[in-house]
Amino acid sequence: MNEAAFIELCEGKNAPMPLLAVQAFVNTLDVEDGTDLLESVETFQKFLDDTDQVAPGFEVEEHHLPLAHELRDALRDSLAANSSVEPDPKATARLVAGARTLTIELQPDEHGNLALDLSPVDSFDRFASQLLAIAFQSQIEGTWERLKLCENPDCRWAFYDSSRNKSGSWCRMGLCGNRLKNRAYRERHRSTA
Repeated sequence: MNEAAFIELCEGKNAPMPLLAVQAFVNTLDVEDGTDLLESVETFQKFLDDTDQVAPGFEVEEHHLPLAHELRDALRDSLAANSSVEPDPKATARLVAGARTLTIELQPDEHGNLALDLSPVDSFDRFASQLLAIAFQSQIEGTWERLKLCENPDCRWAFYDSSRNKSGSWCRMGLCGNRLKNRAYRERHRSTA
């Protein structure tokens, strides 16, 4: 996994590795400008190659695209539960249904403890398994609740909330936070005028 490529894709407020891989995957959809890195076989392949998540020879196929979209949407909806964005109640069920068919691979770490195998994958199922395993590990470690979606409905960028009290709401206060605060201010003053 190429941490530098993940950092570049996430543009700040980055989760620690390996959760950063989930954050980057969720951020393959930029709601604000309409960019979707899962739009085509070529763009999805480029994302996987640039982030060193696939073994040489793995090629994205057309039937992988709807599966990738479903996985990304389910992860995004699960992240909504970590912020005040209204979550899709079916998100967890969709993740569980998808996880039932996947295999998580483990390997010993440098201390002899079991750890997730985060080596490059050779199939879409292994890629999906790896992301879900990272999410699960993050939930156990208590870092999952810090990965949130920006509360600006025009943005919904995934960001890592490193604030002490876990109260972060926006991916960028200077941009999304100010936009929402200004919008609320105008609405309050419009209603009193």
